[in-house]
Order: sequence, then structure tokens, then C-alpha cells
Amino acid sequence: MSDASGGNERPLRHDTAADDSGDDTSALAPPERPSLSDERPPPVLKNVPPPSSITVARVLWLFSFAATAVAMLIAFLSQETIASELEETLLRLAPGYEAGSISSFVDVIYWTALASLGVVVTVEGILLAMVLNRRGGARWWQLVLLVVHAGAVVVGSAFLTVAEFGIAVEAMLVGGLALAVAGWIAELLPAARRWFRTAGKVEPAPLD
Repeated sequence: MSDASGGNERPLRHDTAADDSGDDTSALAPPERPSLSDERPPPVLKNVPPPSSITVARVLWLFSFAATAVAMLIAFLSQETIASELEETLLRLAPGYEAGSISSFVDVIYWTALASLGVVVTVEGILLAMVLNRRGGARWWQLVLLVVHAGAVVVGSAFLTVAEFGIAVEAMLVGGLALAVAGWIAELLPAARRWFRTAGKVEPAPLD
């Protein structure tokens, strides 16, 4: 059939691409990106309770500190008696020296002996805290300090035990040193060594 202009009538084409564009939009959309953050909890330090040997070592060290502190307290309260006894002894041994020089020398000896014990106990307490924090290397510094502790006990037994309660002071000093040595030996037991070796190891965090 021809139209009014005399040409042939052409059928209208249906543009399916235009109609289907809306349906293909969702099909051509990019997929969701994976999360860049790891939602798994990070590993945590392995919680290993201290063995009985470490607990015993801690108690022994604390008793050592207490015994030395009691000895220092008795010696401090007996300062005048100790000083007078030392002055008389030194005047008999060295009669040519003046009393004033002897008195000054006795004060130096007394306070040096007392201060050395205090410094030793303080440093031992710091090292014990490091050991309880699972730093096994601090045990060898404790060994060095035990030698110094023994020297301080020898000096203290020589100059701080001349008063009325000298026997008690000497017993406390020697007992404190013995307790410290026993505490250090307890830190060397196999269970304690295994506990130090596990320091710093991690394990997976528990899931909620």
C-alpha cells in the first residue's frame, strides 16, 4: 500500500535495545567490593599462670626483705648504743687517735653499713618485680646482687651487732640472706624455666 505521497509505507521498527536498557543496568552493575579490614580479633599474649616454684620464690624473697628491714630498724633504734660501743672499741685498739676523729669515723661506718643494706634490698625488690614479669634474664643480675648482699651482711654483722640486741640483728641479717638465696634457687627449677620461655608467645584471641 502506498501513502498519500505515493511512496511505499515502511513498517515502524521497534527498538528493543532502548526498552531493555533499564533491565540491563542492574546486570551490568559492579559487584560489591570485599571489606579491606580483617574483622578477626588480633592474637593475644598467651596467659600462663606462674608455677608453684615462682610463687615460692616470691614468698621467700618477701620474707628476706622483711627480715633485713627488721634488722635495719633495730640497728637504727640502737644507734647511740652501737656508736658508743664502737667508739670504745676503736679507742682501745687505737689509743693515739682523738675522740672526735673516732666519733666521725664511727658515724661513717654505721651509716655506710645501714645504707648498703637498704640499697641492696631496694634493688633486689626491683629485680624481683622484673622476674615476676617473666624476664628471666633478671635472675642473673640477682645472682650478682646476692654477692653484694653477702658483703653487706658481713659488714653489718661486724658493726651493727655490738648493741644489746646484736644477736637478733645478726640472726635477721643472716636469715634474710639465706631466704634470698633460697628464693633465687627456686627461680631456677624446671617449671620456672619453662614459664620464662613461654614469655612473649601469642595465641588466637577467643571469639565472642
